Amino acid sequence: MNRSIAVAVAATAAVGMCVGLAPAAGAAVKPNTIVIKGNFVFRAGEGVRDNQRFRPKNLKVESGTTVTVKNKSKTEDPHSLSFVEKQFLPVDFEPAAAGPLFGLHNLSEDPNAQPVPLVDNGAPAADQTANLAVDTLGTDQGGGDSLLLFGKAPVQFDVTAPAGSKLYYFCIFHPWMQARITVR
Repeated sequence: MNRSIAVAVAATAAVGMCVGLAPAAGAAVKPNTIVIKGNFVFRAGEGVRDNQRFRPKNLKVESGTTVTVKNKSKTEDPHSLSFVEKQFLPVDFEPAAAGPLFGLHNLSEDPNAQPVPLVDNGAPAADQTANLAVDTLGTDQGGGDSLLLFGKAPVQFDVTAPAGSKLYYFCIFHPWMQARITVR
């Protein structure tokens, strides 16, 4: 009888994990947190694989919420959360919406150029130490809200878009990294 109960409990836990009822150990993401995960793998004579990504893919928050971004990828790559209208999410390696953002962030091959970490409403933020207020989406003609991440230190931004908004974002360095925030 005890063995039957143990098997039933184990089976229930396994089914629960498969359907998302019981989180796997260490898999829980804190509320209002975006995690950058993944790695870059180079195999000579075979190819490369870069599976860096944002998790969760759809974060739901209330307007006025502060969101924390944690870089837990296994690379030292810089990242961005660059907010754009849905139709301007990248579909290839040269997204049109990234052009204005590279300029606004002052990203160039000039080793003396100082990157601008925060772009607010399509312009460098007046206060580069404050939390970015996310409410403006960029296009291929102009940047919206965007923040750069260098290193592993967590960063935060405030969602100020009204309830009902969907805030699509991608990484200008890794255009396949895409996700959204749904504002309730």
